Formats: sequence, C-alpha cells, structure tokens
Amino acid sequence: MTDLNEAAKIAMRDVVGLREGEEVLIVTNFEGEVFPIAKALFEETKALGGKPVIVVQEMKTTYTYAERIVIEAIKAEPDIVISLSANKMGKDPYGLNIGYVGRDGKKYQSAFDKLMDGDKRIRGFWSPTTNVDMFQRCVAVDYGAMQDTASRIKKVLDEGKEIRVTSPAGTDVTISIDGRKAFCDDGNFKSPGLGGNLPAGEAFISPAVGSAHGVIVFDGTIDLVPKAVIPKEPVKVILKDGYVVDVIGGEEARELLNVIKNGEKMAREKGLKEEEINARHIGELGIGINYHARMTGNLLEDEKVGKTVHFAIGSNYDNDANALIHQDCLVMNPSMWVDGKQVMKDGVLLF
Repeated sequence: MTDLNEAAKIAMRDVVGLREGEEVLIVTNFEGEVFPIAKALFEETKALGGKPVIVVQEMKTTYTYAERIVIEAIKAEPDIVISLSANKMGKDPYGLNIGYVGRDGKKYQSAFDKLMDGDKRIRGFWSPTTNVDMFQRCVAVDYGAMQDTASRIKKVLDEGKEIRVTSPAGTDVTISIDGRKAFCDDGNFKSPGLGGNLPAGEAFISPAVGSAHGVIVFDGTIDLVPKAVIPKEPVKVILKDGYVVDVIGGEEARELLNVIKNGEKMAREKGLKEEEINARHIGELGIGINYHARMTGNLLEDEKVGKTVHFAIGSNYDNDANALIHQDCLVMNPSMWVDGKQVMKDGVLLF
C-alpha cells in the first residue's frame, strides 16, 4: 500500500496540480484521523515548492458553524483550499442568513462555494471523515482511467432526459434530468473552479426539482449525523413529486427520518422556508467509480464504491433546491435506464 506521504504527494501533484509558489490553506481538526493527513499534505506541499498553512478548529457537524477565522482565511483567496474535517467544515453564518453573490450572479450559502463555483478563483478538495487507511488506499489510483469512465457517464447523462433505477432490494425510482448537466468527481482539480472529494470517484447529477417519484431502498451505507452506518435492515424511502413522504424500516430508518426532521427544524427556526421544504428533496444521483474503494461504513469512501449508486436527501448541486442537509445513502447492485435504454445491469456499466 502507498504510504501516507506518497499519497499526499499524489494528491498535491496529480490531483490539484500544485505549482511552485502557490498558497495552500488546509482546514482540519485534531479529532479523528484527519490531522496526520493534514500534516503530510503540509510537508509534501512544501517539498513541491508551495506555501502551506494549516488552520485547526474544533470538530463541526452539519448543524454547526465554522469558526469566523476559518471563513476569513478562505476569503483571503489562497490558490488551493483543502478541507480535512473529522465530520464537516461547518456552515457559514453570513452565507446562510444573507448570502454571497458570485461573479456568475448566483447566490451562495458559503464563501467557499462563492469562490469555488461562483467566482472560480480557488480550487481544492474536501475529505470529510477520511482516515489514514482510506487516504493511502484510495488516493493513489489511475486517474486517467477514472476520468475516462466519468467522461463516458457524463456524456450519457448530459444527453438524457429521464433515468429509472431499480435494485434487488426493491428500489424502483424515476427522475427527470431534462436540462441538467452531470458533474465529475474524477480527481481532476487542476484549474480554478474545480474541486471535489478525495478519495475521488463518482459521476453525479442533480434531478430536476420535484421530479423524483417511486421507492428507493437503501441497503448500503446511509448518512446520519454525525455518523454513517450500514443498516441492519434496508431503509425504504417513499417519494412523491420529488420529496420524501415516508421512511420505513428499523432503527436506522428512524434515525434518518430524525436527521430530515432536524434539517427542517433548523431551517424553520431561521425562517428559511425553501430550505425547510428541501430537507425532503432528492438532490443527487451519484454513480461510484473508484474500484479501490470498499464498503467500510464511512460514506466518503462508500459512495465511491463501484457497482453502487447513491441518492442524496436534501440540497442539490445546481443551487436551485437549497437545504441545510445533504444525506447520501447507497443502493447496492443497481440497474439503470436512461430514456429507456439500459446503461447499467447489477452495478456493471454497459457502455
């Protein structure tokens, strides 16, 4: 297995394409296993001629705010921003309550998103809940092959209008993707405005707002707060007009419903009506394409596992269905059709 510093070098050299003299901000925690990875990235950034800075804050969750100094450090516009969080980096209070307007004229809920997506001034990656084993095993991969696979999936999704997904556990859901464009988390983050997870390895798309209907049965890892678990009993989610109307199953189903209700409650308390409604929205369909990844109960890795898809409950990536939560949950061995043509069978791509 690749050692930690070698994986860090690959991340900085091959993924973000670090150039001599570039400033690199690394935001991390002492909790979990993220700090040793941050240290390795600091060391390899220096060795490659970059200018790294590490900022450590206490662990945050999807319900809590990042420290003001962290947000101000991001606003300083370093060339590369890396988030290595034990759980989440934390929300941006100004962005959440007032909002930032990017150069593209769109409104963003964090300075990070504004600079990355709206202004395209920074690049980087984020690795919430990563650990040393995962980083060593899943970052040193063939990015050329991954990017080729992601590109082929993107082409199919970009040209499609409707997707149907089924699975042996009982999933049968249809979503509209008419007018939507897919995204690739494929490890190519070398230009301003590009970023994604490390480990990388998915292609994903935001369904048209309110378009999902049917049943999704999550029999792989589900994203709870502040943990992710492989459910003992599959979790069945009933959809109507794009929104979750019921969650059925055992203990994990009840926990997922509580996360949704907490997302609604937090939005309601802040007077954010759209965010309250979208806590039940289906915001993402993703396809895992990192074949070094394996199911471990850590969602950062698990959503990249080959022969899986995942759906997110909550916010989307087209910024037209904002929510305060984004809970990725996995479907195992799925089959998929785009505009009636089968493109995946039992998790295996057919193109």
